[in-house]
Amino acid sequence: MASSAQKYSQALYSSVSENGQLDEVKTDFDEVMKAVREVTDFSDFMVNPAIAKDKRKETVEHAFKDVVKPLYNMLLIMADRNLLSEIESVYTHFIKAYNVHYNQEHVVIESVYELSDEEIDSIGKVFIQKTGLSKLLIENIVNEELIGGIRVFIGTKVYDGSLRGQLADLKNQFRERTIS
Repeated sequence: MASSAQKYSQALYSSVSENGQLDEVKTDFDEVMKAVREVTDFSDFMVNPAIAKDKRKETVEHAFKDVVKPLYNMLLIMADRNLLSEIESVYTHFIKAYNVHYNQEHVVIESVYELSDEEIDSIGKVFIQKTGLSKLLIENIVNEELIGGIRVFIGTKVYDGSLRGQLADLKNQFRERTIS
């Protein structure tokens, strides 16, 4: 059974993809999430039973009045139903649907040092061929524990080309030989 976050996300995605507002809603939703994340007490305020429902709705109306109408309406409904604590999950589901729509995926490349644009482009081309995706949204994270090489995270898959990973594989091979 789908969670309420999935239901809100699907409803929003369906309505905006049908009327050509997908990119506009994604842009506004990014900004909404940025604002929500910056206000550390937002979730606490929105679920606090001491705060009247009208006050929560009024806050949403004021804070997000400039976002595209379908997103604004969803936020008001969620505020009315005391579900704004689930906004992060709604956003996550929406981004997944958005990425599927454009055949793209968020990718994290871990490396020992910050990669150059050329290195990132080169790695991206390899993984576009490997995955069949049209576009990769690549983020490079420095992880000195890798010793060398890279580790790539795409969705739920991990491609480990790190020296640390290779050493672990070698260790396991030795272990298997000694057990046999």
